[in-house]
Amino acid sequence: MAKLIWLGEDDLHGEGSAGPSFTRAFGDIKFPKGEPVEVRSYAIVQKALINQFFDVDDADDVDDAPGAEKRKRGRLSNAEKAAADKQPDPEATT
Repeated sequence: MAKLIWLGEDDLHGEGSAGPSFTRAFGDIKFPKGEPVEVRSYAIVQKALINQFFDVDDADDVDDAPGAEKRKRGRLSNAEKAAADKQPDPEATT
């Protein structure tokens, strides 16, 4: 998962005071100042990359990136379990 870090806005109004301790952005996600928040959305990561107040780690590790393999969520169906059982074990070569 990609990690977004909000860098904060110190001295927001030129008064010498610290800025807010968190912000809400990108669909009301809460970003505490300086703490990483894990995000899976490609669109949110791309928006954060061009935002000067965010630092992005592992930008390529998102679920819905264009051209990425689609992951099926949930348990395997009975047909998928049967197909997995029929495949030979690569470590069992003797």
